[in-house]
Amino acid sequence: MIGTMDKLFIYITDLSAGVAHLIIFGVLVACGLGFPLPEDIPLIAAGYLVWDGTITLISALLVTLGGVAVGDTILFYLGAKLGVKFLKNSWVQKFYPDEKVKRTRAYFRKYGDKIVFIARFFAGLRAVVFFMAGSMHMKYRRFIFLDFLAALISVPIWIGIGFGMGKLFGDQIDQILKGVKEIKTVVTIILAAVLVFIVFKVFTKYRQTKKA
Repeated sequence: MIGTMDKLFIYITDLSAGVAHLIIFGVLVACGLGFPLPEDIPLIAAGYLVWDGTITLISALLVTLGGVAVGDTILFYLGAKLGVKFLKNSWVQKFYPDEKVKRTRAYFRKYGDKIVFIARFFAGLRAVVFFMAGSMHMKYRRFIFLDFLAALISVPIWIGIGFGMGKLFGDQIDQILKGVKEIKTVVTIILAAVLVFIVFKVFTKYRQTKKA
């Protein structure tokens, strides 16, 4: 049975250059807005298309980094515009009063840079953190700098994986998809371990600060 990930990869890698650029860009913008789509698949597909000569490496990097930046920017500004109104809602105020909002804002000012940078690597965390960055009044220039810096690491890696898969397996899509799943599993385990370590360090530091 072909899953959503497999269908998306097969669909993108079967497109012509112009359409592929548009679809990859659109999917990455949608991912940035929090839609339940795997961001790494269009990136891997872009790498594969670079390998088979459909698109160039430069155009792949421009389209993917552009899609990531646009999606994340829209989510940030949604947080800036709607986040405050959401927090002022009477129902939300019962669980998250102004005092908690102020503490969270102070905490975000202190650790926000690290949180935004790290969130780019975690699909389940990214949308929430970027929306919060806007609602917590983080400066957009700072946000996009950190986000783009992280993207300059993650995006080329996934494109490189797609290129490597093409070079290794050629047009054997089944083998490529199997390899991608194995790589995603390994990457997920590594990122989960890193996240647990970071959360533990931050929590420990927070408790020490609170005691002091």
